Amino acid sequence: MNCIDPKASDSVKSRGFVPGVVQKAEIDKNANWDNELGDSEELSKPLTRAELEVILGSEALKPSKVSVKRLFVLQALVTLLSCFAWAWSVKGKPFGLDSSAISSLLGGLIAIIPAGLFAMRAKLLATKAVGSNVAGSSVVGLVTGELIKIIATVAMFILVIVFYPELDWLPLLLTYVLALKCYLLAWFFK
Repeated sequence: MNCIDPKASDSVKSRGFVPGVVQKAEIDKNANWDNELGDSEELSKPLTRAELEVILGSEALKPSKVSVKRLFVLQALVTLLSCFAWAWSVKGKPFGLDSSAISSLLGGLIAIIPAGLFAMRAKLLATKAVGSNVAGSSVVGLVTGELIKIIATVAMFILVIVFYPELDWLPLLLTYVLALKCYLLAWFFK
């Protein structure tokens, strides 16, 4: 193919790819999608509570038994159990605080404190949203709350690494992951 000569026999124009034909094909393709969505009434009407109960069952619409307080208590219990387990396994006695137990405690705190910040942000957002009915602001509020949680988690990991030289990585990370998995446990107890 000759890329320099614009009059070559195998150029794009000689093969029938002219801009008008491509543009018409795009319009036809978009028109087909518009017709399919225009005939659908399912997207326009919301479901009533009775219709949702028929589809999901009456149990699905009941409020969850799992509260934020219960979740924090569960995370704290898992953190303390892990801390005692690391203290017992290393020292051989139940209340021997050493670097493994302290690292385990710090790992749990790294999971609990940012979750608390997110919960406070969500509570603040819920009290603000009672008067207004704007969905966009609540989505932005939740995204900023999650951003605060991520930044706090990274900052706490950095602070622990810098200010605790006897850090044991295995207890820290294992307890952090266990405390995060409490969300899954809370879902099972729902």
